[in-house]
Amino acid sequence: MLNPIFLTNKRKNNRLMKPKSFFLFISTLLIFSFAGCKENNYEDWKIVNDQWMLKHQSDSGFVVTSSGLCYQIIHQSVGRKPNASSWITANYKGYLIDGTLIEKGTYDYYLSSSISGWQEGITKMRDGSTFIFYIPSSLAYGKDGSGSKIPPYSALIYEVTLVSSYY
Repeated sequence: MLNPIFLTNKRKNNRLMKPKSFFLFISTLLIFSFAGCKENNYEDWKIVNDQWMLKHQSDSGFVVTSSGLCYQIIHQSVGRKPNASSWITANYKGYLIDGTLIEKGTYDYYLSSSISGWQEGITKMRDGSTFIFYIPSSLAYGKDGSGSKIPPYSALIYEVTLVSSYY
């Protein structure tokens, strides 16, 4: 014969487990729902940025490299030309394609510590030169973006003046 106390305890344990399982199920659904919405929002942004890059690759005075970097020489100096491992000092302003200023200042680090678009573009400059770069997201911050100012898949526009470079 079955013990009635055992049956009662078993029912209580089942009732206690159901709310926990339900909560975990709902939490999981919400996490996946929000993750899907975020990805869809950035997919639209990616398309807009990719289309912008395609449209502006043919802007007057811009050169397009095999990687997709676009650059325009505003002023080319006769100073030293940096290499990929140079320490550089550069003044810059960075923008999203909608004109939003994302950063400005002085970059005073090894060039190899910068985004790929800078590593490629700045090696085409000489100390004292000013260039404008259109950098596709694949040469910038890609699918991750950077902080709260640079969304994933953002093409970036930089105006850069190379102040100096050291080997």
